[in-house]
Amino acid sequence: MNIKAKITVAAALAIAATTLGAAQATAAPERPSGSVVVGSAGGPLTFPGYDNDPVRFDFAAFGEPGKSSGRFHVNHVTKDGKLVADFEGKVDCVSRAGSLAVLTGVIERADIPGLPITVVGRRVGFSVQDEPRGHDRIGWSWAYGGIEHDVLPCTGPVPFFPTSTGGYVVR
Repeated sequence: MNIKAKITVAAALAIAATTLGAAQATAAPERPSGSVVVGSAGGPLTFPGYDNDPVRFDFAAFGEPGKSSGRFHVNHVTKDGKLVADFEGKVDCVSRAGSLAVLTGVIERADIPGLPITVVGRRVGFSVQDEPRGHDRIGWSWAYGGIEHDVLPCTGPVPFFPTSTGGYVVR
């Protein structure tokens, strides 16, 4: 990530700290040692039926397998601003190798108007690739298998989606 992107991430972290920090503070008073995945990024989708819909993924995740904490938030709206999905939850696993991280978490709140089932309580997986010289990449488990099924802890897809706004820090 270049210096301009790092400044953007720092600003996003300040916003994320405001939105995610209070919930994290009550959920986990002490931040475990280990890996860190923080930031907010997204961009327009290129999936059939969702072309150019903006998505955004926010993470404040810390720890290592077996000792992780943090929060995630996902937002997807249509091109004209209509809500497709907005949900958030608690991170239950962070695993990292270099600048690639895999996270899982359990959904605690969800607003998905077109989905006939509840997803609260489901475990979802994410991957985050912190690219030092370009746009970061992310992946999410329900892009392939649907959100109706849990993933195993610390599992996620390859980071298939190149972000165009924001960024992440993986350490």
